[in-house]
Amino acid sequence: MTMRELANAIGYTAYSHISLIEKGKREPSLKFVRKVADFFGVTVDQLVRDEQDV
Repeated sequence: MTMRELANAIGYTAYSHISLIEKGKREPSLKFVRKVADFFGVTVDQLVRDEQDV
């Protein structure tokens, strides 16, 4: 999935917002994180957790 596709899917008109977050130049808002989590069918905790189950 491209940044543009994700942006469109969660209701953002500009994918540059996602690009800035990905590059560490902008912090994601809680609203943004919730939209991404909802889109992927996971909890916010699962999305932002820094651990990986192997």
